[in-house]
Amino acid sequence: MKKSLLIFIYFLYLSSFAQTKEETPGVHCDCFIHGVVLDNTTKEPIVGAVVFVKEQNKGTITDINGHYHIANLCQGTYTVVGRIVGYQEKTYTIKLLHEAEQEIKLSEGELHLANIDIKAEKIDNLTQTKNVLENAALDQNRGQSLGETLKQISGVTTLQTGSSIAKPVIHGMHSNRVLIMNNGVRQEGQQWGSEHAPEIDPFVAKKITVLKGAAGVRYGSDAIAGVIMLEPEALPDSTRMSGEINTVYFTNGNQIVTSGIFEGGIRPKKAAVPQSFGYRVQGTFKRGGDISTPDYRLSNTGVSEINFSVSADYKRRNWQSEIFFSQFNTQIGVFAGSHIGNVTDLIEAIKRGSPLNIYTPEKFTYTIGRPYQDVQHNLMKLKSTHQLKSGKLSLTLGRQYNYRKEVDILRGDKNLIQLFQLTTYTGELLFEHKPLFKLLTGSVGINTNFQQNLTTGTLREPRSSTVLIPNFQNLTGGVFLIERIVKNQWEVEGGLRYDFRNLDVYRIPRGQQAKVESKKQNENFTGTFGLNFRPNSQLNFLFNLSSAWRAPTVNELYSDGVHHGAASYEKGDENLNAEVATNLSFTANYITKLFQLELHLYNNYIRNFIFLSPTGRPTLTIRGAFPEFWYAQTNARFRGIDLSGNFQIHKHISLNSKLSYLQAQDITHTQPLIMIPPNRWENTLRYEWKKSGISLTNLYVARQSRVPTKVIFSEIPTDEIIFNQYGGDFAPPPSAYMLWSAAFTQQLKFNNRNGIYISLTVNNLLNTSYRDYLNRFRYFADEIGRNFVIRAKYSL
Repeated sequence: MKKSLLIFIYFLYLSSFAQTKEETPGVHCDCFIHGVVLDNTTKEPIVGAVVFVKEQNKGTITDINGHYHIANLCQGTYTVVGRIVGYQEKTYTIKLLHEAEQEIKLSEGELHLANIDIKAEKIDNLTQTKNVLENAALDQNRGQSLGETLKQISGVTTLQTGSSIAKPVIHGMHSNRVLIMNNGVRQEGQQWGSEHAPEIDPFVAKKITVLKGAAGVRYGSDAIAGVIMLEPEALPDSTRMSGEINTVYFTNGNQIVTSGIFEGGIRPKKAAVPQSFGYRVQGTFKRGGDISTPDYRLSNTGVSEINFSVSADYKRRNWQSEIFFSQFNTQIGVFAGSHIGNVTDLIEAIKRGSPLNIYTPEKFTYTIGRPYQDVQHNLMKLKSTHQLKSGKLSLTLGRQYNYRKEVDILRGDKNLIQLFQLTTYTGELLFEHKPLFKLLTGSVGINTNFQQNLTTGTLREPRSSTVLIPNFQNLTGGVFLIERIVKNQWEVEGGLRYDFRNLDVYRIPRGQQAKVESKKQNENFTGTFGLNFRPNSQLNFLFNLSSAWRAPTVNELYSDGVHHGAASYEKGDENLNAEVATNLSFTANYITKLFQLELHLYNNYIRNFIFLSPTGRPTLTIRGAFPEFWYAQTNARFRGIDLSGNFQIHKHISLNSKLSYLQAQDITHTQPLIMIPPNRWENTLRYEWKKSGISLTNLYVARQSRVPTKVIFSEIPTDEIIFNQYGGDFAPPPSAYMLWSAAFTQQLKFNNRNGIYISLTVNNLLNTSYRDYLNRFRYFADEIGRNFVIRAKYSL
């Protein structure tokens, strides 16, 4: 009965509506509005944008070419609205007589999440979660390392070695599982080390994008945890010259950072064919001394850094060529209290928990002594792009040279120095085709990578058996195909990739005299399948199922020695197999004018997961006594939640909240994995008025209660295991801690071009003593204390 009544009311409504149209003589109701939605900056079509007529609440979604069509409208005046997540809403008034064509241009909109500029930009062949840091987010963190900058994003933390070295960790994984794209070139340094931070100057980037989850199909098979992309601003094609100067001062360590950019362009006026030339010069200087905890100063923790980059491009009709060169130079002191002379003193230092007075000097100094690291990284990039009728073809070539010198404390007449020289050549040929059958868009590409590492002697004639990393040559290659279909609110994406790896190693095993040559060959396929559903302009759902694999690296196979910066003895296993990962993720975004919510769920199962596990015993070498770690393999599962929200409480007041929860399980040994980030919750309250802002941030990091309970190496005699708790770890997980920080920002505009940005930040406001579970130096000392940071940026 109720169903019949509803049907009757529905038809009554339709008939009354039809009568209304008939009662308006001379008014036609077969009119329509059509057009295209474009990005106001790039002029490219925007797929999946919502266009609707406000008065009729009738709308549609743009197709694969950005086109829209709204039919069955009566004559009259209407308000047409265009919107999509990540862009500012645009409104047009149209007087409709029969047919109207309206081009809608949308500008990217920023959502300020406590100084995190997150842009849900137009989908770029991706159905995976990504976060973008730019503008105020980067300005507020200038002067810090790449790892520290990325900690603003939920699910991203850092693996630290002291206060000067930090490398990004995504969902509990780091090093070779996190692929870094530096200006379109895969970063290749000695990133296998926990204390080998990325050799990148963050000042080069105007935008940093973090892609979470396995992304092996597009970027490389070993991108199991995710991808970090550092992108500089496009080179200017006008004759106007511009630039900026950044200055940063940190009170803790008296660190000074200065960076400058100058750029311009040339556009010939009388050229028969339109063409332009752009250029940019950039440089950075950093100098810091010994840093202090709340209770003592740490000796030999200074840093010195000098970096520069130059780039230029040439554009002519459908051609564009670009050249880029950068050099990164740094010298980093390693806390002297982490390199200890004998086993007894090492055990005592770990049990004592705080360093001896000789490692906590009262006098501040910029001097960097032994032990220290001296690193140089050169990157050369050549790229050429040609716009064809059928799509865009691009070729990118790169050469990188990484020089690392690790100098240890003198032990008698032993001058202990290790050298690593890594040369890498990369190439990528990519074709991005235009829509096929008005349905398919995608790309096909080929990647190749050749590396040569020289540690001792010549490549095939090593001279020493006491090196941590042997000489090697490594050749990898891959071919991939990614396609997607956009239909109304749905986007479906699929991809397939094949990779191979040939590794040749030349070494002298420890304790032997004869040279040994080893060969390792690996190959595998990876795939991805993703869905993107946009029911309306406020909601967005992402689902992704991806696979990835990673061949064991040289250090995991053949390490046998002291890992200098990490202050540990590490031993590899040449019988390790390749990792194979399956990643499942779901993301939901909901955005309104008053609040934004993002929920990201993930489950990553990794077969043959390789990790560094403590043996529970120290090892004595000619360099001193160090905690011992062996590489091991297991089946592992990483699952967790990233939750972030921004709430506009008042016109001037906003609250940003970020929660990260992660569980990582060693399935084979039925216990939690070691060195996994503890759960954390961060809240920022911000008040903004005009061009000023003030914020207060609270960070709570829980104690890592999920730690292993047993040593997994059965071949180690029980009587040799001194530290038998916490899975052989040399100290229990540190206590939970809470940190407060505050910031003030001010922008002053002189005209459209010139202005000053100023900020004052206080980190660890209450000068709290704490230790972080992911800091390898937590065995020996506390974290850095209160730190005032003054930043100024002048735009030319």
